[in-house]
Amino acid sequence: MLIGKMGFRLESHFLFNLIFIEMERFEIINELKNYFKIYELVGPFAFKIHGERAFKFFSTDSLNMLLITRKGINRSITVNNWYFGGKFSQRGLRSNLQNLFRQMFLSRKLYLSGHVLGEAFDFDVFGMDAVSVRNWIIENQHLYPFKIRLENLKNGVPISWVHMDAIQEEKNPKVYLFNV
Repeated sequence: MLIGKMGFRLESHFLFNLIFIEMERFEIINELKNYFKIYELVGPFAFKIHGERAFKFFSTDSLNMLLITRKGINRSITVNNWYFGGKFSQRGLRSNLQNLFRQMFLSRKLYLSGHVLGEAFDFDVFGMDAVSVRNWIIENQHLYPFKIRLENLKNGVPISWVHMDAIQEEKNPKVYLFNV
């Protein structure tokens, strides 16, 4: 328990939540840089052209969502690892030059994924399975000052990674689980 400026006692989870509500966009980005390099959040094309400036493509809510999750879980999170020779390059921002986007375009299908809108991340948390991470997010939804969405099942089976986005619809509960 901590004592606030006005002498009120603050529970630690309340203080944690206040910190994120009051942070401005560039404060969020600077804090996020303690945990992620921009090349972990975008693909090689966006990184090559925009470098550090690629943060501009993400919404403030999506960056705040990732920061709250990383600090709250307090474990390493992997979004993209292409920069280090890994296989993931499309789990953060997706551009029109990346395979998933290009396939949808060539198939003449509408593709408005949270990834192309700068609202979504797919990730793994070191030492936790995806179901446990989703459960942690649900149990700690009070930390997020906005609604979030989580992919849950694919063909009736729990998805083995976490998809989290800040796409908000009025009808959705605070944490909305959806199936693909």
